[in-house]
Amino acid sequence: MEAQVLKLGLVLGLLFLPISAWASPRVAQRIRARQHIRPEGPSTHGKKAGTPTMGGLVPLLLVLTGAGVLWGLRGPDGPSLFALVAMLLGGLIGLLDDLRSQRGRRSTGFFPHQTLAAQLGASVPLIFLAAQLPQEVRLPFTSLVVGLPKGVWVPLLILGFMGTVNGVNLADGLDGLATGLFLLALLGMFPLLWRTASLAAVGFLAFGVGLGFLWANAHPARVFLGNVGSMGLGGLLFGLAWSSGGVLFLPLVGGVFVLEALSDILQVGSYKLTGVRLFKMSPFHHHLEDVPVSWPHRLRSPSWPEPKVVVRLWVAGAFCALLGILALL
Repeated sequence: MEAQVLKLGLVLGLLFLPISAWASPRVAQRIRARQHIRPEGPSTHGKKAGTPTMGGLVPLLLVLTGAGVLWGLRGPDGPSLFALVAMLLGGLIGLLDDLRSQRGRRSTGFFPHQTLAAQLGASVPLIFLAAQLPQEVRLPFTSLVVGLPKGVWVPLLILGFMGTVNGVNLADGLDGLATGLFLLALLGMFPLLWRTASLAAVGFLAFGVGLGFLWANAHPARVFLGNVGSMGLGGLLFGLAWSSGGVLFLPLVGGVFVLEALSDILQVGSYKLTGVRLFKMSPFHHHLEDVPVSWPHRLRSPSWPEPKVVVRLWVAGAFCALLGILALL
């Protein structure tokens, strides 16, 4: 049965790859969601205004459909159910954010404190689901598996869910960046996922639909993930890591996501404390871009064109994925 589940997950991932590539831009066009560029953002991004967004709905729906087929073969199980619920909760918050953004014709929907409050609320059902799973985590670079008391795993779950969802969302600022980094982080998680057939099968599904979306999302992008897609994929990545006991590997395989989130925090802290920005612009990928700015900043920017920034951050993401695999050996 395990071999059948793995094979079916791989077959569905291959079948859904072209569907994701074809349907994502068309669905985004159909729902008439358009990208709005923030006024303080890079001036070179003006050409992205009006590009169809919320295309990430398609990969999420395809993963959900594929999971339904897998569950039809062997029934739902706790680990894969947790991963799918984490994806749906992240995607739902992103969807509401996108809808508010479209209604207000602006680049953001919720204010940051509203987004964080929604994510904190979404952690509650995840805590109930996680309580049905073994509370064990694998320690990186060791063979040790340790059990966690409730006073440790509950805050770890909340921090992990919110951090991963926001990290992937922050990386979704350049064509193909967040999608490619998600795929690389997923590859880095596969040695852990392989131990549970249902999780590996969902991983195959997610990899296939993610590759398909990248086809349409590559520079120059014909469609964007939207917050629904980036937060949904972030939720799925966290859910797979948590339910496989690999949540402590997330900062390794998703190292670029960590960097993106930290850059935002450091930028705000530097400006509030000293009145001078640390980076040319945050998140970090904008600091690397060839973007003219009028304000002073402490760190020198290499001023690369957008495609070079994306590919080089993919290289960094591949390094992080390999580091995560090494930590498992």
